[in-house]
Amino acid sequence: MRLIDTKTYALHDSDGLADPEYAILSHRWVGAEVTFQQLDSATWRAANLHSPQMSKIKAACAKARENELDWLWVDTCCIDKTSSVELSSSLNSMFEWYFKATVCYAYLYDVDWNATTHQMSKSQDPKRGGQEAAWFERGWTLQELLAPRHMEFFDRSWVLMGTKESLADILHARTGIAKAYFTGASTFRQASIATRISWMAGRTTAKVEDIAYALLGVLRINMEIHYGEGVRAFMRLQRILLESSTDESIFAWTTPSKGLQCYQKHFPQTAGTWNPKEWGLLAPSPDCFAEHNDLVILADGYVPRLVGGYRWTQQGVHFQMPIKPGTELTNAFGVTRWADITLTLNCWKPDAAGGGGGGKTYSNVTVRLEKMGSKFSNKGAYRRVRCGELGRASKVKTNSVLGVDQIATRPLTIVQPEFDPDM
Repeated sequence: MRLIDTKTYALHDSDGLADPEYAILSHRWVGAEVTFQQLDSATWRAANLHSPQMSKIKAACAKARENELDWLWVDTCCIDKTSSVELSSSLNSMFEWYFKATVCYAYLYDVDWNATTHQMSKSQDPKRGGQEAAWFERGWTLQELLAPRHMEFFDRSWVLMGTKESLADILHARTGIAKAYFTGASTFRQASIATRISWMAGRTTAKVEDIAYALLGVLRINMEIHYGEGVRAFMRLQRILLESSTDESIFAWTTPSKGLQCYQKHFPQTAGTWNPKEWGLLAPSPDCFAEHNDLVILADGYVPRLVGGYRWTQQGVHFQMPIKPGTELTNAFGVTRWADITLTLNCWKPDAAGGGGGGKTYSNVTVRLEKMGSKFSNKGAYRRVRCGELGRASKVKTNSVLGVDQIATRPLTIVQPEFDPDM
């Protein structure tokens, strides 16, 4: 990790410093940002010290000095992006760096703060036509919002707007993230996988792979960085989650009403191979979780899957489907009883109305599966259908069929199509 000296603007390796306290910057890249190669050159710094290109770094350094901090980290110039090894290591470490920072300065370059009404203006960038601040749409700012323990927000004139706690209402309105995660009343780690992925919906990144890479710290996983893999990065991220988590809300998504917004910047003309009615159990984009930020994992309702549970195979997701002992696999006409299956997941969604005591009640989430191939065969794989909806199951144990506890299983593979937006 490299840090900027807030007095000289020179770069230093933190390995040579004794537990340095540092500030960290969260911002939207605009125009020609300062690179590592530039800031690492004393000649370049001397020649460009008063240039507009350096203004943001100098302003952040000034704020750090006000907080009696000697060091600052900025993503644009503290990483040598010409080194793939360093870049991969940095992207996997970035969440931790934001968490360990003494303070995070969020600089919103395109808004003004009204100190009388305590309101943030719409974007003043003429290219954005009165939309919200660009900072809220950037993929990487999600982890930069969640990770810091102390965070201060500044408008385009570096006027202090408030902290993460004092701006909780505004941040909730802009991001859909519960206020409790900003005030410290709860930790966002308690949120389900589906909820955390939903926070990325609608955000954009300069590189399509960063839609997945920007979720690493939020989901608490590590993965190798492979720029060039395109949308497959998000699929690979989900496969890693299958290996490291038992949170089945990863399967609880629906076709997004606004389309695959995360990818529209990169692939504006086509949906490619994406079929919004039939797919596999893994979503093609975080946008598919946009309407499901209320999914929860209930400790008192969770029923562990049988040995084998579910796992990723070359075909797709493989489940051990519970069945009642002695179940006939075909009906009198020789048609399999497994042509259509309702798969109940170990995750819950709040019911529209609470219980009689005024508290929330929850129902298990279900998805519909349809057999591929002949319905006169008990063999074969399945696909997910009715992708535009999630069903509900009440008072049915997750590893039961029709409410009857099981002691037998049937292997079940849900084929996972490959999403290719170029086709």
